[in-house]
Amino acid sequence: MWLLAAVVGTAVSLPSVEFDAWVREHGKEYASAAERETRFRHFSANLASMRAAARASPLASYAPDAWADLSASEQRAMRGGAYAPLSSEQPEPSPGAHRALAAGAIDWVAKGAVTTPTSQGRCATCQSFAAAGGIEAAWFLGGHPLAKLSEQELIDCGGGDGYGMKWSIANGLAGIAVAPLANHSDPNITGCRGITSCADAIARPTAHIDGVAQLEGHAEDQILGMLQHGPVAVSLCAAPYNGYKGGIINCTGSGVDHANLLVGYGVDNGTAYWKLKNSWGPGFGEGGYARLAYGNLCLRGACQAYIGAPPNYTRPARD
Repeated sequence: MWLLAAVVGTAVSLPSVEFDAWVREHGKEYASAAERETRFRHFSANLASMRAAARASPLASYAPDAWADLSASEQRAMRGGAYAPLSSEQPEPSPGAHRALAAGAIDWVAKGAVTTPTSQGRCATCQSFAAAGGIEAAWFLGGHPLAKLSEQELIDCGGGDGYGMKWSIANGLAGIAVAPLANHSDPNITGCRGITSCADAIARPTAHIDGVAQLEGHAEDQILGMLQHGPVAVSLCAAPYNGYKGGIINCTGSGVDHANLLVGYGVDNGTAYWKLKNSWGPGFGEGGYARLAYGNLCLRGACQAYIGAPPNYTRPARD
């Protein structure tokens, strides 16, 4: 394993012999010499983007990961688009949000409200993974055992606002045993969809929620206020996720193209960060999680499933 040094100006070169080592490490097999050459070109392009990300994020580390030979379009399918853009107006911070800032670190993973990260593959279904995680957390925080719920039901049957979470207000959400994932390693995106019996899933729900709340803007102290109530589905730019191995990403609010579940906030050696659950499996980043710099206005479209009364600083998600 090699890491791209997260130091501005550090030169990193990975010739074909090291591509060969990466191929062996990840058990890659190519159908022809032409395909191998194409994958090497993608690999080289991805290395360039990792170098740029390392320069931009000196507190993060990067290295070629299992997806380092994918093209730009294939990587886009690992995302799937973000929530509809919200108003860019910044609401005035409320006293409650300031109290949240002063409350210190929070980690809903450590509190037992978050299931193990799983992979969406190249299925462009990030919103459904963020939504299912949000519903899982709301159900747990409502006094129920933590349960792995079905992203596939949301993919095949759900939809609507709140990353698709509003489906579960009327219909509930089945467990993964009732509506298991399709083959999310299938490079053909159509292989990811259309396998769920929606009638069966509706008849056998594991969890229900009472509503989905949405933040009007993207002021970070107000997102942090929401986070005090539980995990929050958010949208972000996933470009710096390419090759990310750990540390704090110096993120940006432009180019938003992916959805994650916000599960924590903390401070590491004086740098405040958000902790997010990604949907690329436990091999991504820090065990399936990423940390993004707090203060960069990186997060958009904050939505939260809830049971009982809606959290503060929010309004019901639009129809």
